[in-house]
Amino acid sequence: MSRFFAAKRVRKPEDVIPFLAKGKRHWRKGYSAYELAYSWVGAEGFPNTVRSLLDSVPEFRNAEIVQAYFEKETDLKTKGRDSQTDLLVHARSPMTDFIIGVEGKVDEPFGELVSAWNTGIPTRVARLGSLCASLELDPGAVDDLRYQLLHRTCAAIYEAQAYGCHHAVMLVHSFSREKRWLDDFRNFCSALSLADNVENQLSSPISRGGVSLRLGWVSDLPR
Repeated sequence: MSRFFAAKRVRKPEDVIPFLAKGKRHWRKGYSAYELAYSWVGAEGFPNTVRSLLDSVPEFRNAEIVQAYFEKETDLKTKGRDSQTDLLVHARSPMTDFIIGVEGKVDEPFGELVSAWNTGIPTRVARLGSLCASLELDPGAVDDLRYQLLHRTCAAIYEAQAYGCHHAVMLVHSFSREKRWLDDFRNFCSALSLADNVENQLSSPISRGGVSLRLGWVSDLPR
């Protein structure tokens, strides 16, 4: 397995375009890649809404970005495609280092329901079993969850493990005026036995794979 990667410094939002799955076709005002890049790169750090969210947790207060990678691919430890996180942030506060996996959303759903994605082929059954083991979920009880939420959350955990961080956040940064797909996210939180009132706040922590994991949703307006 290759351990070599290529990347370039992002100095302005448009520098993200070459790394998008469909290049310029994914780069449109009002779409998640565009809104996320302008929100974060334009802020030259944490957007104000995200900063407020992090400062609500003592361990994350006054954090700064060490490095952040757009379209970060994470090996999910089973056959199949890597998880490609919209923005993977290595952050550091006075108390700890931590990882934030940011999923940008406007109107796009969180992919297929597990019931639709799991076609029963061995590689998918194996992947679902592995993801559920990492999240301590029953593979037979996740059909009504969105597959993307499973693997993005696992990606945040795996990246925290790789960085030697004991804390990870899976954060949805929404730019939807209608707050589309918030109910799907709440359903996922409930499956993890977390309170589902996660809009503009972070959940309580749960331990997964030696990592203290929190979920959160922050709402912003599009440009």
